[in-house]
Amino acid sequence: MALRVGVVAAAVCVVCFVAAPVAALTVAEGGRARLSIVHAADAIPAERTAARELADYLGRITGGSFEVIDERDAVGPTIEVGATVRVREQAPDLDGLPGEAWVVRSAGVDRLLLYGGRPRGALYAVYRFLEDELGVRWWTPFEEAVPHSADLSIGQLDRRGRPAFEYRDVHGIHGPREFCARNRLNGHYSKLTWEHGGSDRYGPPWHVHNFFHYVPPDEFFDEHPEYYSEIEGERDHDRTQLCLTDEALVELVGDRMLDYIAQAQREASERNEPAPRRFGFSHNDWGDPCACVECSAEVRRLGAQSGTIVEFVNRLADRVGEEHPQVLLDTLAYYYSFDPPQDVAFRDNVALFVSALQYRDFSRPLSDAQHDDVRRTIETWAGKTRHLYIWDYIVTFGGADLPLPNLSLVASDLRYYRDLGVEGVFVQHDHPIAADMRDLKVWVLLKLLEDPSRDVDELVLRFTDGFYGRAAPPIRRYLDELSDALRQRPSEIGYPARAGDYDYLDLSFVSRAHRLFDKAEKRVRSDPVLLRRVRHARLSLDRATLLRMVALGREWQEREVTLRRTPPRPEAVAARYRATWIEQLELRISDAASRERLLSTVERELRGLPGD
Repeated sequence: MALRVGVVAAAVCVVCFVAAPVAALTVAEGGRARLSIVHAADAIPAERTAARELADYLGRITGGSFEVIDERDAVGPTIEVGATVRVREQAPDLDGLPGEAWVVRSAGVDRLLLYGGRPRGALYAVYRFLEDELGVRWWTPFEEAVPHSADLSIGQLDRRGRPAFEYRDVHGIHGPREFCARNRLNGHYSKLTWEHGGSDRYGPPWHVHNFFHYVPPDEFFDEHPEYYSEIEGERDHDRTQLCLTDEALVELVGDRMLDYIAQAQREASERNEPAPRRFGFSHNDWGDPCACVECSAEVRRLGAQSGTIVEFVNRLADRVGEEHPQVLLDTLAYYYSFDPPQDVAFRDNVALFVSALQYRDFSRPLSDAQHDDVRRTIETWAGKTRHLYIWDYIVTFGGADLPLPNLSLVASDLRYYRDLGVEGVFVQHDHPIAADMRDLKVWVLLKLLEDPSRDVDELVLRFTDGFYGRAAPPIRRYLDELSDALRQRPSEIGYPARAGDYDYLDLSFVSRAHRLFDKAEKRVRSDPVLLRRVRHARLSLDRATLLRMVALGREWQEREVTLRRTPPRPEAVAARYRATWIEQLELRISDAASRERLLSTVERELRGLPGD
């Protein structure tokens, strides 16, 4: 059957123009390529990658062999990738496009233009074309979907867009880094080479919680204890901070930061790549800020512990900015520095990451009245920095990342950040195997980071249908029931979350949920790939069942007369939990030693169950 592609629904800041259906570009007929893929004579590495990726996927879709050629050798129908001469003739404003703006545009009936700003615009144009128009899906770093059609033609297209946030990063994505590029991540943890447009990465020594990276206690404490926190009258470096009112410390950190910037520039030059523009200076990931006389006086004067950080970082920014005006420093508003100071703001070359980890309920969006104080704090910070970023979380930590219906919440929060003018969002999504509905949540998160206005239900439908096949309907029913359970029994899921906090995961819900997953597994039992995916989707429910088994058993004993089913058998749940872990370790972890270490952790966890 021939695949005829026309204009599809708009996505990120997209403008669409519906054209006459008669004008179509023939890509392949009978499994034979009918055009060439062209890149500019001076194409940058990411544009050459984009052309190769397009040729590869078109070949896999149609069975044809698509040639990638220099524009100087182009004849006949073409797909032009990047800043070719023909593209420049059609887009005189090309050089003014932002670095990630992309355009998918027909030029008559014999040419399709896929281009954008540099370095990643053309790459994104290709990926959006493959995804939106041809139905290619990059579900996880390890699994994708490619449709098949020996005949392919492209209707008239005119679509363009750019990601909603300048910086998009997710911690906890393991596997081939192409997945990050294909799903339009660009932050430090995407770890993209220049062939995929590079990452907006940090220079040394480390990007966050790095006070002691700049001033290691092993190197300085014996001779300069005054550099470190004074706690109850004594200087200490054991899980403490730096004394940010010490004048010599400002000079020391400034010297070291300039050295690290120079080092990063040298290393980038050796690789023939742009140097990183971000350098972080932020407090360690624990408490005990300095309480010396000088620091305490500054805290009182500025009204918050964050005040000494703002003033110290501003002095660094002044010094760095004189020599390196392109460099962006960043720091944190987090934990004891979450509250903003009075009467002081950051310099224009400082970015602030705000993290509300300790102050929010992960079962409610920031728009909920319970988060009024959190929103006020974020908005106050927005008035104190030109570059506001968010450090966010889609996991709850605390050893209990259990079933939580939070995708609509995530979308709501991202829309709030976008409307507030947030430049970038970094999301921690740890637990690459055990996290709740890991694959679904990561994929939907990536789409929302690019465009928070996308419809969550439509994204869930697309993923579940494509990833779980015939098992999708019962899995969606499970997700609906999970949302209903939380609405009926609201529970506060804070940091760190404990299994006992998830009150809505009661016996009635858990029993229904397992029946739905039994139905889902039955529907795909003849397909080992789909069955493996469904079992992984069930992993968090199995873990919740084991962790809450005592509470579930107690509830059954109290309500035995009215309940039709007993709690799930812990032995059966534990056996499935272990088997699922082994399946996923084989798929996701290539190093045998790492697999054994993680499996040992699972075995220790199972030996301690059931519990509550």
